[in-house]
Amino acid sequence: MELNINDSGFFYQDTAKIIVDKILECFKNNEKHHEDYVIWDYPIPISDEEENYHHVNWYFKIVRADTKEKDFKYSFFGSAGRDFCDEPSIDISIVIPKGKHQNKIRIDRSELFDVVSHELHHIAQNTESNSFYKENKHKGRLAYFLDPLEIEAFHIGIRAQSSLSGKIFEDIAQKYLDDAWPEGSQIDKDIVIKAWKNTDFPVFNQNINQ
Repeated sequence: MELNINDSGFFYQDTAKIIVDKILECFKNNEKHHEDYVIWDYPIPISDEEENYHHVNWYFKIVRADTKEKDFKYSFFGSAGRDFCDEPSIDISIVIPKGKHQNKIRIDRSELFDVVSHELHHIAQNTESNSFYKENKHKGRLAYFLDPLEIEAFHIGIRAQSSLSGKIFEDIAQKYLDDAWPEGSQIDKDIVIKAWKNTDFPVFNQNINQ
């Protein structure tokens, strides 16, 4: 598969689509969890030369939330790293309210693509074998949002959602920050949005050039 990280239309969509479509199928069929793997066909290592993995394991599960928020429909949680088999993997959770019928909730496909593409980019960063040194002088939530690893992944995820939904990158980023970081100042949010929008992918490039 071609990989041009600077192409505004690239977001690991060939691989992400396999995962997204299966998750949506599972969700519609009231399945609470699923695990599978996808072939990693992109020309970038996701492990060291000795291991030389060419697949990514992925896991999906439903999490129930006891919430009194009437407007809460669902939320996503994703992570990436090594699984219990010590292999590259991503984990996608969909959080839904207790007592709500799972198959009656409509999941926004572009939002799910955002999360899956975000986590696949973490796999592409190959942080366990990558010699990239990250430095972050910030504190708290701002430090997380301005972590060089996260800046890249948020860019890719938002790029995916923007491409599929037609929404503006900055609007997607603003809404995410407003929901995830309501106590953050707009000045700090503007700094984060600018960093996400304008990354030159130093972590990714360090991996591909090793």
